[in-house]
Amino acid sequence: MSINAWDREKLLFDGDAYFESLLQAWSTARTSIDFETYIFDIDPIGARVETALIQAARRGVRVRLLVDGIGARAWWEERAEALIREGIEVRVYHPLIMGEVWARVRARFTQGRWPWAHVLPRAREPKSGYRLSFLRRLNRRNHRKVSVIDEEIAFVGSINVSRTHCAEFMGQAAWRDTAVELQGMAIADLRDAFDHAWNRSPQRNEIRLRPRLKFRFPRRTKTRNSPVGLNFTRRLRRNHRMKFAERLDRAQHRIFIENAYLAPTGNVSRRLAKAAKRGVDVRIIVPSRSDVWFMLFIARAHYRRLLKAGVRIFEYQPRFLHAKSLVIDDTAVIGSSNLNRRSLLHDLEVDVLLSRSESITQLVQSFERDQSQSIEIFNRGTIVGSRLGRLLSAFFRYWV
Repeated sequence: MSINAWDREKLLFDGDAYFESLLQAWSTARTSIDFETYIFDIDPIGARVETALIQAARRGVRVRLLVDGIGARAWWEERAEALIREGIEVRVYHPLIMGEVWARVRARFTQGRWPWAHVLPRAREPKSGYRLSFLRRLNRRNHRKVSVIDEEIAFVGSINVSRTHCAEFMGQAAWRDTAVELQGMAIADLRDAFDHAWNRSPQRNEIRLRPRLKFRFPRRTKTRNSPVGLNFTRRLRRNHRMKFAERLDRAQHRIFIENAYLAPTGNVSRRLAKAAKRGVDVRIIVPSRSDVWFMLFIARAHYRRLLKAGVRIFEYQPRFLHAKSLVIDDTAVIGSSNLNRRSLLHDLEVDVLLSRSESITQLVQSFERDQSQSIEIFNRGTIVGSRLGRLLSAFFRYWV
């Protein structure tokens, strides 16, 4: 990989700056806008985004909007039709449609394995190995937040379409987030990843999934030199985990992590502990409050082992920390991935590797600023909350 993988890296440290830059880029789009998001709220920011997309479509720009079937369920049920009438293409990734769920459950029950099977009408037999696969599909969400404009500019980060990220509407309670605006050849990888999810998502009013399409991802992204980390195939997911592990193992000076949900696998915890023991400055900042009530308990369940190894842990105080960033020596990673099992094993995520010195400097300064507004934890991993966290972590293991 070249020293500077991207032609341009512009860091954005809050939702206000992010939406200002994003909507400005959309306003000058010439040919295409591809936008995927996990959450799309029906609120002032959602209305602002809708207006910008409609204006682009009216100028003749091809606009494709991909939302998650659960994270944006209220939006696509209520608002998608209005955008479709304006010429915007809308698709939903793994929608939760009870008609489809019931049809597949009924197909499973009518195979004669249940005492009451004879009272249910026969349903079409699913293909071998595909029974109850909707449960796996429902657990796999599209957690990415990406926009690609004219295949030349891309935005990647942790910011959903929601006013919760913006001080304009939330004041000091606005979530603390990080995103990046990029230019460079690797944007093609982001576009192809979007196409992959798009081709496997139903249109707005489809109940059953579209036929599975064969899709050959470009060889350039399968190489280990791409600055874009993706995980929508088994190979890419494995490579993504291996790159993360290798970066932790190669760290020599510092590992600075900011993440909203701390629930690492044992493999990641061991690598962080080993890095701290060999003298690497390992620091982790997590929120002191969460939008998911049990995540704070689960995070604290991991403190004891990390603290014992010499990892420094801080809880951010002013507001909810939703950012997902990682600085290792002289490189950094920004994206949508949480430090939990969902991101590592289930959800679609995207992370981009940054290496420009000015970007690293800005991220380190932002980390130190957040650390100054945090309380360092010294023994939180030994109290009752830690035991409750381990219990909750075991109970919600498949979902977090």
